[in-house]
Amino acid sequence: MPGYSSEGIVIKRQNFGEAGKIITLFTREKGKINLLAKGIRKTTSKRAGSLELFNRVKISAVKGRGELDTLTEVLLVENFARWRKYLGRITIAYQLCEVVDRLTPDRQPHPEIFEILCQSLAEISVLKNDWKPRTDEWFLEIIRELGFWPKNQDYHGDIFDLIEEIASRRINSTSFIQKLK
Repeated sequence: MPGYSSEGIVIKRQNFGEAGKIITLFTREKGKINLLAKGIRKTTSKRAGSLELFNRVKISAVKGRGELDTLTEVLLVENFARWRKYLGRITIAYQLCEVVDRLTPDRQPHPEIFEILCQSLAEISVLKNDWKPRTDEWFLEIIRELGFWPKNQDYHGDIFDLIEEIASRRINSTSFIQKLK
């Protein structure tokens, strides 16, 4: 089986079977990929902490049948611990990851989106109280890079209305963040 290595951000996790998880990783080279992490839910798993949401990791995987590859190794690069204890900042990170997950197709490289995601997650720790204008800029950058909005045109409405229209479905994290305001 051919293997590969990559670096990415954990944007989604789902339970799989008794002890596994499907990890959705957004990478520079491969775009959005789904990986089967076997045994990750066991209490003895040494890889579980590295595969938390929002972590930047280096992985090795082997090509699986179909769309699901199997994770073989993981190394934590950055866990963004500076802002993980603040609910509002975690919610912003969750929104970013959910938007990237909903708007990007599997296995299509988008290095610009990867850079926006990494930069945004790093910048969350220094956001001031009025974070909405900056987060709206991040979402608009993502939409522009994916070709859903002209690069030289501003958007003056609610950015999540536009995102939900593009995705043709509701963004779950928006209802939660409305409660935080």
